Amino acid sequence: MAIAILSFSGIGVIRANEWTIGSLDDVSGGKFSSLRIDRLKNAHVCYFDDLQGLLMYSFWDHNLHKWFTTNLDKTSGFCSLILDSHDRPHICYPNNSGTLKEAYWDGSSWQIRKIQIQAKVINYYTSITLDAKDNPSISFYEEAGVGDNMLRLRVVTWNGKFWQVRTVDDDHGSGKFNSIATDSTGNLQIAYGNVEYKNASLRYARWNGHSWDVEVLEGAGRPGTSMWSVSMVLDKADAPHIVYTDAVNGLVKYATRKAGKWDLQIVDSLANVGYPDRNGIALDDGGRPYISYFDPGRGLLKLAHLKDNKWVAEVVDRNSAGFTSSLQIDHHSIWLTYLDGTGQKLKFARSSLDQAVSVNSKPE
Repeated sequence: MAIAILSFSGIGVIRANEWTIGSLDDVSGGKFSSLRIDRLKNAHVCYFDDLQGLLMYSFWDHNLHKWFTTNLDKTSGFCSLILDSHDRPHICYPNNSGTLKEAYWDGSSWQIRKIQIQAKVINYYTSITLDAKDNPSISFYEEAGVGDNMLRLRVVTWNGKFWQVRTVDDDHGSGKFNSIATDSTGNLQIAYGNVEYKNASLRYARWNGHSWDVEVLEGAGRPGTSMWSVSMVLDKADAPHIVYTDAVNGLVKYATRKAGKWDLQIVDSLANVGYPDRNGIALDDGGRPYISYFDPGRGLLKLAHLKDNKWVAEVVDRNSAGFTSSLQIDHHSIWLTYLDGTGQKLKFARSSLDQAVSVNSKPE
C-alpha cells in the first residue's frame, strides 16, 4: 500500500498556566487520539480524520521540534496505539465490518495486517497491548456476531503463528468502552463498560491462564447505571488504575485495587457528558495517577491528580477543546493529545510534571 508522507505541520503555540498548547494546523482530523512517548522523548499518536475516513499517524521529533504525519488506511476511527520493545508503533482499529486491522512500523515501512474474525460488525473502541515478545492482543466490541451473538467484549491475540479469538464477556452491552494491558506475568487485564440498560456497569476482567475472571465494580443490581469513557493502566505491582465516567450522574470516577479490595472515588463533576468520549490516565514515577477528562457542558479539558488524599484539578484548555483525550507521563513531562473545538484538528498540550495541576478544582 502506498503511504503518503505529509510535510510537517505548522504549530500555533500559546502559553497558559505553564502549558505549551499547539495544534497540527496543516492536517485534518483529531478524534480518538492515542498517544505514547518513546525512550528518546519522541511522541507517537494515532487519530481519526472523519472527513476522509482515514486513520492518521503523527510523530513528534524531539530534536527537530516538528510533527511529521502520514495517513495509513480507511477506518471508522476508534484506534489505539502502543510502542514495542524497539519503540516502533503498533496501531489497532476497526474496518467498518467484521474485521479488525493492525498497522505497525517494521523499521523501514508500514505493514498492515487484516485480522479475519467471524463477526458481522466490529465497531467502537479497540485497545492494544503487547506481550514480552511484542505479540499483540486487541480487545474489541463485537456489535454483531454470527448467529445470535452480539454486543459483547472479545480479545484477539497473535500467538506467533495465528490469531486466536476469545470471548471475555458475552453479557449484552459489554465492551463498547474497553482498555487492555498485559501484566508482568504475561496475563491480560481489561477494564470496560457495559452499556446495555439491564447490565449497565463498570467491569474488570483478568485472564488467569485458563479463563476470564470477571468482576462488576459498579452498577450491579442497578439497571441503567451507564459507565463510559473507560481507560486503564497498570502500576509496577500489576494493580489496575481505572478512570471512567458515570454518565447518569455526570461524574468522573477512579477505581483501583488495594490489598485485594476495590477502592472507588469521585474525581470531579461534569456539566455534561460527551459521547463516545474517552478519558486519559497515566502514572508518575511514584505510581500516582493523573487523569484527563473533557467537560463539554463547560467546554473545558481538565487534568486531575491526588494531593494529600484529595483530588485537585486544573483547566488545560478551553473553547470546547478536549474530546477523546489521551495522556502520557514520561521524562518528567506530561503530554495530552485531544480534539480541538472545531472537531477537525488534533491539539496537544505539554508541561513539566512539577508545574501541572496546582489548584483545587472549581466549577467554571
